[in-house]
Amino acid sequence: MRSIRRRRLIQYYAKILVVVAFTFVLYGFFLYLYDSNKVLNPIDDFEQEEVDNESTNITTVDEISDNSGSVDNTSNPTTDTTNQTSDNNNTKSKPKNNSNNTNNTNSSNTNNNTNNNTNNSTNSNSNQVVVNPPQDNNNEKVLTIDEINNNRRVELQNKYSVTIKYGSETEGYSVGNVNSYPIYDGNVISNVLQQLDACLALYPSGLFREIRDGGIPLTILLVSNYNDNLITGITVSNNFSATISIASAYPFGESFYHESYHYIERYLFKRGADFNTWDTLNPEGFVWNSINPELSYTNTYSPYASFVNNYAQTSAGEDRASTFEYMMASSKASCLNNGGTVWRKAKLMADKIDLILNTVRPDAVEYWERFL
Repeated sequence: MRSIRRRRLIQYYAKILVVVAFTFVLYGFFLYLYDSNKVLNPIDDFEQEEVDNESTNITTVDEISDNSGSVDNTSNPTTDTTNQTSDNNNTKSKPKNNSNNTNNTNSSNTNNNTNNNTNNSTNSNSNQVVVNPPQDNNNEKVLTIDEINNNRRVELQNKYSVTIKYGSETEGYSVGNVNSYPIYDGNVISNVLQQLDACLALYPSGLFREIRDGGIPLTILLVSNYNDNLITGITVSNNFSATISIASAYPFGESFYHESYHYIERYLFKRGADFNTWDTLNPEGFVWNSINPELSYTNTYSPYASFVNNYAQTSAGEDRASTFEYMMASSKASCLNNGGTVWRKAKLMADKIDLILNTVRPDAVEYWERFL
């Protein structure tokens, strides 16, 4: 009798163990599914795969490209060396949009100094706009540089419907293994805010407000640089928010135009747009992330180039963002000549934006469409 009770007890506990084991198996299976979709290493992967509809685009220097050519005046680099751990003498400059960028359509808002080497920005203040507070003639309050910058920031936020952060507000900001370093110098912040204003003014009025009201508000982080000197900007976005961080150590305009397109495209996708035919515009047999310098405009300066630069060959998304840089450049690159591959890509992008965004009118020539 006792042995029967013992067997029944053993069978009872065995059933419990089976249930517990099965529970752990299911738990392990769900962990596997989660892990298989984890965030990719942002240093090793140019474009993160979507995770729960969130994506991270990390823009890096196109090292193989020809880095000769003039810098657009809206893109003068400004660097705050405070709290930087990297050796700025080894900082590599991002490739320029094209070799003919000598004119600036917004010179009234930015510096007129052209600097072909971003590395010199840490050793000279020639590219910085120094704001001198007004003299105290009538016992009026004299604004500090921090107060002037904050007033400018509030003005830009209200004007363009974005959130702007800098200085201590960006402390600790990181994406994966990428850490950023804040800008603390008030004069550098002033200069970067002026460049940001000049860039934002080139977009249709209300564009950023429309995307914000469509459910994707934008936060712009102005940082000095990242722990990886090859990174110039990062866009993290999902269908509910987006954050763009820009390293002021590099030409600002190029980086902002590139990252802003990732933001715009996020909204296009949310509204149902697609680029299913994009790959058909590439050379036959081309595989993404198999870099062929002979296909890039920055290497060949050929009007028949298939890509604007080598970085554009890393993925379809980076191809479009890099093409958008050239569409926003102050002067036209020959790869945007009518009928060329890059021109056809740019036309497709412009048509998609016209179709989705209410603030972009098909009968108007927007800034990015003036070369098309």
